[in-house]
Amino acid sequence: MAFSKKLSLFLLFSILTSLLNIPANAQRGITYQQLANQQREQNIFIDNFTLPGSQPETVRFVTTFRIDYNLLPFRKYDSPDEQKNFFSPVGMSIEIFRDPNPEADNRRRRDDFSVEGLEPVERSFWRDTAFAENYEQTKSKNKFITGRLDTELKPGGYSYILQFTRGEEVDGRTSRKRYVKVLPYGEKKKGNIVLAETYRRDEGNSSYGTIDLLNFGENVYYGQDFFTLIHLPGYKASDSYSLEVNRVEVNDRDTTQVATVHSASIQQTDILEGSRPELTSSDGDQQLVLQNAPEGHTYAVVKIPNSQFMNAVYQIRVTKEEETSPVAETIFRSRWIEMPTSLLNVDVAIDMLRFIVDDQTIREMKSGSNAEKEKKFRAFWEKRDPTPNTEYNELMAEYYRRIDHAYEQFSTINVNGYNTDQGNIYIKFGPPENVNRKFPPGEPAVEVWEYPNRQFVFRAVSGFGEFKLVSD
Repeated sequence: MAFSKKLSLFLLFSILTSLLNIPANAQRGITYQQLANQQREQNIFIDNFTLPGSQPETVRFVTTFRIDYNLLPFRKYDSPDEQKNFFSPVGMSIEIFRDPNPEADNRRRRDDFSVEGLEPVERSFWRDTAFAENYEQTKSKNKFITGRLDTELKPGGYSYILQFTRGEEVDGRTSRKRYVKVLPYGEKKKGNIVLAETYRRDEGNSSYGTIDLLNFGENVYYGQDFFTLIHLPGYKASDSYSLEVNRVEVNDRDTTQVATVHSASIQQTDILEGSRPELTSSDGDQQLVLQNAPEGHTYAVVKIPNSQFMNAVYQIRVTKEEETSPVAETIFRSRWIEMPTSLLNVDVAIDMLRFIVDDQTIREMKSGSNAEKEKKFRAFWEKRDPTPNTEYNELMAEYYRRIDHAYEQFSTINVNGYNTDQGNIYIKFGPPENVNRKFPPGEPAVEVWEYPNRQFVFRAVSGFGEFKLVSD
């Protein structure tokens, strides 16, 4: 792979560090409140990959990105379009320099930010405006804007920097210097793998189809299958390929394989000979149209059954029959966008079971190593999974979402929301069908929660929103 996607494990700016780049279970002594603060972090996701250039000796170096709305400074204005009540200008640029020493050990130079004295060879800019319908959308993790930068390079070694601007910023934020070595596609020994959300065969069209890029860094959506576009350099019709998905643990030094979770042969129907991917955009999504071209290269499009995998880090490894070195490989992380806060740490997740299990059960689950605790925690919820044939457990997700809601809605300056009477009832019974608040003359406010077969009455005990249960 001409450019290792492992670089996107590091986010563009230090202030944008993603929580999921840190193994949550390794964070000892962490509290729910600390996890909740980390959940509010803002993210930008960067993907880099190469495509064949317009000439046999050139390569297109592509940077795609996704910028979450909660990172942008929106401004409100009166718009005739109700979907554009808030707006925020946003920009991204890349500047590429010829690297005078491309064979040097890049790891020793990772803290070298300077580009002084380097020869600039390419520059690309992207500018757009993000729009939101209401204030809630401006703070959402599920709303984002996407874009891409596309440059054409001759073979060689290069350094590059990215610059991100938002709102009315002029100077913006600049990434550290990165390095890439570009090889002509005809000389590549190792192919790259691009992650895609969907793949559509275009019937009656001259192309092999269209893929919608995930554009999510090295992340994929937890519980959802996805597709991979795999470049197979040096392909011959007699070759046989297999694909393996391994669960791995990643640290600064190496990648350790934990278990193989999926393996399959790449079928002939998956292989696209003479294909030329062309970048396009549709409704803000970044796409690749797989053109059928005689001068093209060989790719395979393979579906990955990610709905069967737990929330973890994985390696995709493609090998040719009777060869051990991979033809292509990459890392991906199964990411749960709205993961309930407690599930970011196994100790916190077990502690939060206290609303429905006794203390002895919690002590037993928290004994042993992290791996042992996680195994017992998963076994607890697997017994209660309404859809056991899928990895996603709806009941578990709902339970921990209620804890998050209790924390957000019922916390006071003295008590965390899940420790209040209202939080306790919400966690156990869910949202009430009806809520009535009354203000008796000369007495504290009263709030009544109505459910189909019961009601709960709470009385205010302070001027800071705390209510006590007085009647069931």
